[in-house]
Amino acid sequence: MLTAKQLYKQELDYCREHFEKVDLAKEQGYLMKFTTFSATVENILPTIPRQKHATMFRDLLLQQVFTTFDQQFLSAGDLVKLRGRQKVGSKAEGPRIYCTYHLGSYRLLTSVLFRQGVDCVLLVGSNMNRSQGDGMAEHIAGLRKKHGLTNVFRVVEAGSPAAGLTVLRELKAGRSLIVYVDGSPETFPEAGEEAQFLSVRFGQRHILTRKGVGYLSHATGVPIVPVVSYRGADRMNTLHFLKSIRPIVQSDREIYCQEAMQQLYDAFWPFLNKYPEQWEGWNYIHLFLEPEKIENRLFRGAGCQPIFNEERYSLCDLQQAPILFDRQNYQTYEITEDLRDLLLNLHKVESVQDIVGQEVFGELLDLEVLC
Repeated sequence: MLTAKQLYKQELDYCREHFEKVDLAKEQGYLMKFTTFSATVENILPTIPRQKHATMFRDLLLQQVFTTFDQQFLSAGDLVKLRGRQKVGSKAEGPRIYCTYHLGSYRLLTSVLFRQGVDCVLLVGSNMNRSQGDGMAEHIAGLRKKHGLTNVFRVVEAGSPAAGLTVLRELKAGRSLIVYVDGSPETFPEAGEEAQFLSVRFGQRHILTRKGVGYLSHATGVPIVPVVSYRGADRMNTLHFLKSIRPIVQSDREIYCQEAMQQLYDAFWPFLNKYPEQWEGWNYIHLFLEPEKIENRLFRGAGCQPIFNEERYSLCDLQQAPILFDRQNYQTYEITEDLRDLLLNLHKVESVQDIVGQEVFGELLDLEVLC
C-alpha cells in the first residue's frame, strides 16, 4: 500500500505527464507572455543567461499546475516540511501578519495555518479571489470536516474600499492576516495612488510596493512574519518561517514602513535566486518596476552596417500582427511584416536607409532598434 507521500508524488507524475502533452508554443499568446517573462528575468536577475529562460518559463508553468493540484489534494498540507519558527500558529503568541510570496506552492501557507487552528484572514486581489476563491473555500471546508476545526477563515479583497478598516478590526480582534507581499496583476500602481506605495530595492532594479502591511503592523503592534514556500529537489513542499519584524510603536511610521518592506524583499531575495523557476511574480512584477533612465548608445558610425539590437528588442506576434517589444521599458510597437522581415535579414541588404527612407531609419536609430 502506498504511503501518503508516495501517493502524492504519483499524482505529481500524472500532472507532469498531462502537462508535457501540451504544445505550449501553439497556446494563444504564449510568445508574448514568454517574451515579457524573459525581459523581466533579465532586468531583475541578469545573472541568468537568456538561453535558459525558455526552460525556466516551462518549469514555472509546470509549477503552477502543481500548485493548483496542491489546493485540490486535501492532505498536501500534512506533507509540508516546516522550517524556522518552532511554534507555528501558536495562539498564545497573539496574531501575526504572515507575509508570503508567489513562490512554490504558495497557497499551502493558508492551509497549514488553518490546520494549526489559527484564525485566518486572507487578503487577496479581486482577480485571485475570482479565480481561486472557490477552490480555497472548498479546501478550507474540507479541512473543517476532516479535522473538526472551528477556527475562523475569511477572505478580504485588497481592492475593496473597506479593506483597510476591515483588516485593522480583524487584527485587533486577534486574528492573523495572510498577505502576498509581492503584489498581483490587479494591485499595480495607478495614477493618484502614489501615496500608497514606496520604493524598495529588488535585484538590479527598484520596484514600487504597497506600504499597507507596514502601516497595519505599526498601527496595531502586530509583528510581521515573512514566510517563503518552495518545492525542493524531492518535489516536496517546504514553508520556511523567517525572523519576525517587530514594530517599535513609538517610532516614525513612515520610516518603519520603508524599513519593513525592504526587509521583506531582502528576505525573499536568496530564495528567488535559488528557486527562480518557481516564482509567478515574473509574469507581473514589471507592472511595479520603477522607470529607469535609458542611456542612448551612439550608432557605430557612418559606413558601418547596422545590426538589429537583440539585447534590447524582441520580435513577436500579438494576435497574428508583428510586434517590436522593448525589453527595457515593456513598450510594444506595431510594425509591418516588411519591416519585421527586414530586421531579421539585415545582413542581406546593402543599405537599410535606402529601403526604409531617411525618416524611418533615423527613428530606428533613435529608439536603438538598430545599433
